[in-house]
Amino acid sequence: MSPTTALVHRVRRGSLVLTLGFVVAAIGPSEAVGQVPAVKTDIQGLEAFQCSVLGVPDPASAEESAQAVQLGSTASQAVVLGDLARARELLARAVSLDPGSAGLAYQFGRVLEDLGETRDAVLQYCRALAFGAAGEEALDARSRVDAYANATRRRIASEAIQAFADGVAAAGLRRWGDALAAFEAAAAAHADFPEAHYNQGVALEALGRELEAAEAYRRYLDMGPDPADAIQVSERIGQLQVVPASGASAGSALALGMLLPGGGQFYTGRPLGGVALLALAGGAAAAGFLIEETDIRCLNAVEPGQACPPAQIIGRNTTRPYLTYGLAGAGALMLAGALEAFFHARGLDEVEVASFGDRSRLLGPSVRARGLRADVRFFRVTF
Repeated sequence: MSPTTALVHRVRRGSLVLTLGFVVAAIGPSEAVGQVPAVKTDIQGLEAFQCSVLGVPDPASAEESAQAVQLGSTASQAVVLGDLARARELLARAVSLDPGSAGLAYQFGRVLEDLGETRDAVLQYCRALAFGAAGEEALDARSRVDAYANATRRRIASEAIQAFADGVAAAGLRRWGDALAAFEAAAAAHADFPEAHYNQGVALEALGRELEAAEAYRRYLDMGPDPADAIQVSERIGQLQVVPASGASAGSALALGMLLPGGGQFYTGRPLGGVALLALAGGAAAAGFLIEETDIRCLNAVEPGQACPPAQIIGRNTTRPYLTYGLAGAGALMLAGALEAFFHARGLDEVEVASFGDRSRLLGPSVRARGLRADVRFFRVTF
């Protein structure tokens, strides 16, 4: 009986090695950048100012009320003499003695407004209205509150608000490309829209475009006045700055990258990117070497799924069917990493290979690693 060739088994140890390569890249030390910040979901100042609902305080005693009236009278004389600071001091004491007096609250508001303390003045007008101001005082207090509300209310184009809402929704679904496009549209539709610029920074950071994210955060800060999170955003900008290693040579970065996958990233001061690239390239090469396919020639035919008895084995032929692909993949990763290190050392975060029209561009290569993500790109197309 002629020998029959039977495929007995395939050894896939290389798959495990490739998986471990990705794990090493994922659990490496985190960069200082950390997690991407949350987008801003609210637009401050869209609603007009309204007086808060105030409870009526306990009535002052007769002595306290008389003393408050005297202080108010003295404050009026100080206003006539042009001593607003003195008037402010006297009225602050008066309203603390008789906090339910509408007249004193209105008088205090006028002095505060003359001193340029507009918001505090408006709060006093609100107290005067809440505590029963009547006649001309009530009309004047209401008009001043309304004027403040109109002056401080932000008016943003409706299309900008809608685009902003679309961006927030897309960010909630982690569709960062759509979110970025929406926030860019919001910023384009309304010039003074710092929240849109901040959220552009978040979306760009989530997409791995750190330098562009830093620029967006900087625009947010430049649209002043200083927001409450100015210090945190400034620190974020510093963390996102990509600074090549001091004295890094582009030629040396290229040469080291061609000698060892990730060598250029280590040389330019980005060890996490180097570890990720080395692990991925090593995993691809290891998979090519370790995934084996063995053909066993058996003296007699065997049933499907059965092994050839050892005594009847007359020959073995072992091949590595994925060796070429594994080595090609490792080589491609090494070349992309070397080129990226070369451009990075020259101060280029990402190189524009070609452009098509006004907005479409072909960019690459780039290697970015942050936290639990390693991002190796050969080319990227923007629209």
